[in-house]
Amino acid sequence: MTIRWQDWTSVLVGIWLVLSPWLLGFWLDRSATENACGAGMVLIFFNIISACRLLDEGQEFLNILIGVWLLLSPYALGFAALQDAVINVSVAGTLVVALAVWQLHDAAKGGQA
Repeated sequence: MTIRWQDWTSVLVGIWLVLSPWLLGFWLDRSATENACGAGMVLIFFNIISACRLLDEGQEFLNILIGVWLLLSPYALGFAALQDAVINVSVAGTLVVALAVWQLHDAAKGGQA
């Protein structure tokens, strides 16, 4: 069985997102906290399912959507003034998109996505 390290790395990003409001100190902002926790929980759930091969189609595209949402969310939800929260979701979103694109690239080369 191929180890899908991108899935497990996305799970770690999800765990970070869930914990980050308290670790970075922006937990008092409801929209930033709910956004980070919600996106993190979705990443954890779907990437564990994918890594365990319970559902093995479309997860990369969901990750790309989540990553793009994370990049846009500070402006859409109005917490763009919270520098730590913005940097947090921007880095997480970029990582999630990069990992998903990497998986799609591997799949296109004939490897396992």
